[in-house]
Amino acid sequence: MINPIAVYSGSTVLYWSAIIIGVGLLAALFMSLSLQVTGKGRLVSMLLFFPLALLFSVPLCRLLHWYCHQEQYAGLVRAMTDYSAGSYVLSAAIPGVWLAAFLAAKLDDGDTAKLLDAAAPGLALAIAFVRLSSLFNNACRSKIPVTSSVLQHLPFAAGITNSAGAVEYRFATFFAHFFILLLLCACVLKFYLKRREIPMKAGRSQGNTVAMFLLYYSASEFVMDSTRYDSSFLPINGFVSIVQILSAVCILALLVYYSVLSVRANGRRLWHWLLWVLWLILLAGIGMTEYLVQRHGDWYLSCYGGMAFCCLGLAVIVHRLYLSCCGEREAE
Repeated sequence: MINPIAVYSGSTVLYWSAIIIGVGLLAALFMSLSLQVTGKGRLVSMLLFFPLALLFSVPLCRLLHWYCHQEQYAGLVRAMTDYSAGSYVLSAAIPGVWLAAFLAAKLDDGDTAKLLDAAAPGLALAIAFVRLSSLFNNACRSKIPVTSSVLQHLPFAAGITNSAGAVEYRFATFFAHFFILLLLCACVLKFYLKRREIPMKAGRSQGNTVAMFLLYYSASEFVMDSTRYDSSFLPINGFVSIVQILSAVCILALLVYYSVLSVRANGRRLWHWLLWVLWLILLAGIGMTEYLVQRHGDWYLSCYGGMAFCCLGLAVIVHRLYLSCCGEREAE
């Protein structure tokens, strides 16, 4: 088990999770500032964006967690004023981040979409460090047991103390997501540097980087949240978690957005219908694998492998629709 306390002096306690999150936010800020400068954006906008994003996002993440886990809190007021306990629904930060970007851009006479594009790689990096920090405040929240002694260590598994006081090992969900998000950060950064100024046959050049980040992040969250035993569910729904619902809504919204742009740029073609039908088939595959993994506790590998394939397929189809909105040479 990893010791969660980094510094303990008198009444002062400093946790590793707080240090890791702080380092991640600073790294994200410096990365986003550098991209804002090289992209000829306004520096003040980015400096305003990060504190506003925290200010708006943290209460939203806590509010949604309270709504889904009211039994963990002494009431709404306590949940929103005492942040020493409880948790958050990270995906609820999306509207807070957008509002922060809108206000930061307007206060500094900037462009919201361009600001979000420059911030997207940094946001992926910040979320990666948030996931890494979870190893130090609750070693593992996965429901997938790892019984092989060869795999009972990072990066495959993390230990957790069960109700009997014994240590058991489960799939290291947060550690795995940390590496996925690092890869996503690198891919989004490459996308931003290569495609930020590419002209579109339909739609704007700005805003596509953050759209691709949201697309692939949502696909990864859908799978990783399903592996957790502490997922947040709406009171009226115990099958699909709120994170999965938000992820699906984001992917669907981007599908509709780029479908409209693609049809506007190319006309409605046969391959549009093929992509849409394939998207629906993959969506059905996700629903089937989620159902099976909840009904058969020993089918983790096959079910999550199939779910990951289907979620990636949804994202790739939307990505392909985006490319169809670019010029012939640029889409290669």
